[in-house]
Amino acid sequence: MSYWHQMYPRRRKAERLELDNGAARFEALLAKELKPGDRKFAESLHQQLDAGLTPKQIECVERMEGRYSDEAIAARDAWASNYKAEGHREIAMICAQYYMTTSYFRDLARNVLTDEDFVPTERQFNALTKNKYAKKAIAAATEPPAFPVGSLCKIRANYNLVQKPHLHNQVGLIVANHPVGLWPKSTVLVNGEQVKLEDRCLKSAGK
Repeated sequence: MSYWHQMYPRRRKAERLELDNGAARFEALLAKELKPGDRKFAESLHQQLDAGLTPKQIECVERMEGRYSDEAIAARDAWASNYKAEGHREIAMICAQYYMTTSYFRDLARNVLTDEDFVPTERQFNALTKNKYAKKAIAAATEPPAFPVGSLCKIRANYNLVQKPHLHNQVGLIVANHPVGLWPKSTVLVNGEQVKLEDRCLKSAGK
């Protein structure tokens, strides 16, 4: 064997297997309303059926059959019906607004925010809304504000939170609340100046 072949051995061709009842299974699969990408892939595998499919291709066929089974389709339809009816869309909107400020889930978040007819899969919804950051964003958006509009507050003298020292220990009036993101924010009127600060930068005016 040459040095080249020792260093770069040829890959063995994947084993080709006969798919049990393949013709009928592809006929049933292709008769369903497949997503364009799934249909293209299924048609490609169907064309290779006579030559046999690799074990991985057979696994793909089986997974696709599972995704488009009557039970799976019924579950997706039920989820789509419940998504708006049970308030899931409102929760998804809150999380999507937060994630649009990050580098994560941006495509999914954009679809949630811009397309009223878009329904994420249940798996996508759980990924978007069930993690610890999403839970913080949901709490910030749904819990009553710590400093309601019209209340007085004092700005903390903490350089890590408030970089402008002239605001430290100043008393201000809350003029707006912004319950978006991991930390709710408020617009504070301080000595004639309006500044937007995270609520954790504020404390009770009496302290």
